[in-house]
Amino acid sequence: MSEKVHISSLLVTAKPDLTPRVVEVITAMPIAEVAHSNSVGKIIVTLETPDESAIVQALTDIQLLDGVVNASLVYHHAEALTDAPIQ
Repeated sequence: MSEKVHISSLLVTAKPDLTPRVVEVITAMPIAEVAHSNSVGKIIVTLETPDESAIVQALTDIQLLDGVVNASLVYHHAEALTDAPIQ
């Protein structure tokens, strides 16, 4: 049986004074990793999900966070996982 993993990245813009809290909440999401953030509110997020609907749900959840001005999908890639052992 073959499954897929979906890797995507988001660009999130937050209010500068609320950026640390937004980063904290995103970091607590099990499918998300904050790759970079800065003091002006730019946050780069990487998602690893089992399907597209999880990407959409995470994007929606992030967009609704207090302090988030915008969240946009920048990149998406799906790859099949195989049962073959890694050599």
